[in-house]
Amino acid sequence: MNTRHLIFIVNGNGVRKKDYYEDASISPNTRRIAEEGFVFTEDHCDSVASHCDALAELLDDLPEHRYLNFSWSDTVPALMQELKPRILVLHDTTHDVGHDAYKEYLKAVKETDDKVGRLFNWVKRDPCFNSNTAIVLRPEFGRDDEVNRGQLHHSEGFYYAHRVASIFWGPDFNRGEDRKTVINRLDIAPTLANLFKIDTTRRGRVVPGLFKT
Repeated sequence: MNTRHLIFIVNGNGVRKKDYYEDASISPNTRRIAEEGFVFTEDHCDSVASHCDALAELLDDLPEHRYLNFSWSDTVPALMQELKPRILVLHDTTHDVGHDAYKEYLKAVKETDDKVGRLFNWVKRDPCFNSNTAIVLRPEFGRDDEVNRGQLHHSEGFYYAHRVASIFWGPDFNRGEDRKTVINRLDIAPTLANLFKIDTTRRGRVVPGLFKT
């Protein structure tokens, strides 16, 4: 494996894949990463209120690795250069404004996409990280299929609440899109641990077709 650093972006407390992946006019930077990486469009979330579950499983499974759990800001490049963590987890929780106003939710999605774009551009430019860094973007869960009285919640039973798109970019990942394979939150920890050749004891699997052979 060529990956030495992993940036795992937990994309908000509920965001629909139609907004951060399917519609490039809303999230052009995230779509750019997706087009240069690999996407599983059918990532199933068993719960639509599983805050930080995938995050916790990833960190619990990698206790011997140096990682940072960090709320997002523009200091990330300086942090990477100074500490050079093997794993950096970034989480953006601003999308919960959708409970109050759909327009504010869309604004938050676009702001997150801007941050994703700045980070991606920096990784690609930096000679210390551009060939050995992986970026993975996955929300905790989605949101309802339709806006309800100007609000957008995350309720059980809606397709866009339970199904998200997971995006993988980096030197060890293939390029492409898988629209058929259904993966799950439980697959995230063993899949990302595989980058560092660590066997995990959690449930789940290393997702098929992602890694270069």
